Amino acid sequence: MKKSLLLAFGILLSCFVSAQSFTSIQYTVGVPFGDLKDHTNNLSGRGLTFEFHTEIEPAITVGINLGYSVFYERKDYDSYSQGTATLTGVQYRYNNMFPMMVNAHYTFGTATIMPYVGLGVGTIFNLRNTQMGLNSIEETNWHFLLSPELGFMVDVSADIGIKINAIYDNAFKTRDMDAFGNLRLNIGFIFMSF
Repeated sequence: MKKSLLLAFGILLSCFVSAQSFTSIQYTVGVPFGDLKDHTNNLSGRGLTFEFHTEIEPAITVGINLGYSVFYERKDYDSYSQGTATLTGVQYRYNNMFPMMVNAHYTFGTATIMPYVGLGVGTIFNLRNTQMGLNSIEETNWHFLLSPELGFMVDVSADIGIKINAIYDNAFKTRDMDAFGNLRLNIGFIFMSF
């Protein structure tokens, strides 16, 4: 069984290497929605997105998208309740988000500026932490993730470009946490390989 999986992975990897592909790294600003906004209402300026894509048809690419964003909010001195406990103090709230997905892009045209649409499917890991004084409440959840994407790529040279996009990470409800959204606004560089 292990040998079959390794052989299948090797064949898939050779298909990726032989086709035209690109790698991109992007700075990410996150905008919270739903349950994420209820916990940390501030924008996140601490994020990074990494992508690797390979071309399977002239206008279609498939690949992986990995991201990281930290949302933070300081809540004023107040009384906060959870379950049967009520604590009074200043709260520090964090959400560390790790989206991981397989995605596909469809580009329009072959000009210097190429708009595209995309869709990703995968999972997002949310490490949520609420700190108050010496007390800390930590929650970890894995959510099913569906992420539509809209953006464009600009050729700077034959093997370098700029990518600007918006990805809406729609994290579905789990048994322990409500559904939430995270709008990732990205800008970064693309590195082509042939």
